[in-house]
Amino acid sequence: MVDGLIRKSYDFPMTTTTVTLPDELHASLKRVAEAEHRSANATIIVAVEQYVRARDKRAAVGAIAAEVAERHRELLDRLAQ
Repeated sequence: MVDGLIRKSYDFPMTTTTVTLPDELHASLKRVAEAEHRSANATIIVAVEQYVRARDKRAAVGAIAAEVAERHRELLDRLAQ
């Protein structure tokens, strides 16, 4: 995890990926990176990590909700009437 702590590239293996951004988004990225005293690359890493963590959390919550709904299906059906 990079959020809050930028690791050096030699601390772990990395893959190079090219991302094409609209000019306006690129300008915003540069502005945010400068404000946070990070490189654009580090800012992208943090943003992707945050997105992936949030998505994983939503998926986990969805799975728990489905499990609860299935476990309590009869009660939920009665309450819905």
